[in-house]
Amino acid sequence: MSNRVPDLRPAIAAKHPFESCFVDLGNHSADKALNALTHAVHAEQRDMNAYDWITQALPGATLKPALAFGTVGELYRSYTRPAEFGRLKQIWRL
Repeated sequence: MSNRVPDLRPAIAAKHPFESCFVDLGNHSADKALNALTHAVHAEQRDMNAYDWITQALPGATLKPALAFGTVGELYRSYTRPAEFGRLKQIWRL
């Protein structure tokens, strides 16, 4: 007979990878932020300052300082390149 004690630690939700680009998302979700960023890239706003874009697209959200000084295109690349590299590493392991 097993007297297993239930695990009392709270379940920690997996963090969305795009959250690492922000100091604070405000009341926005990472998915909403990523959708807004993708829309901005497709709307040819790549050269727009990332800080100006984030204050318009996601009021209350705060980018990390290194990303806030860049462009929307640089912000997009800073998220997509590590994700592409992760997928490439998965392929190499097969």
